[in-house]
Amino acid sequence: MNEVEIFQDAIDDLALDPKVQADMRARMDRVVEAAKATAPVDTGLYRDTIHRVEQPDSDGTVHVDAPVHYAIYVEYGTRQTDRNGRRIHLPNHTLGNALDAAGGDH
Repeated sequence: MNEVEIFQDAIDDLALDPKVQADMRARMDRVVEAAKATAPVDTGLYRDTIHRVEQPDSDGTVHVDAPVHYAIYVEYGTRQTDRNGRRIHLPNHTLGNALDAAGGDH
């Protein structure tokens, strides 16, 4: 029987490879583009703050952020209802849908 030896350190280091990082940045730039194109607009602040975080995490993870205090409510909605029991702020899933459109995983 053949055995497969896995070198976890090599796998972990792969995410830090400059070519992999360049690919990840390009993918996240597509996420930003898709998110901005589909973001709901009231004042435009939410849409305008969507960006790729320049510095990856120590494990190589690259992020897209929308750093406004209400971004979570745009993404996931609220349970707040009007007097008829209808939800006022439905989830928009702007970032999640943009990640899906760009071929990412969330």
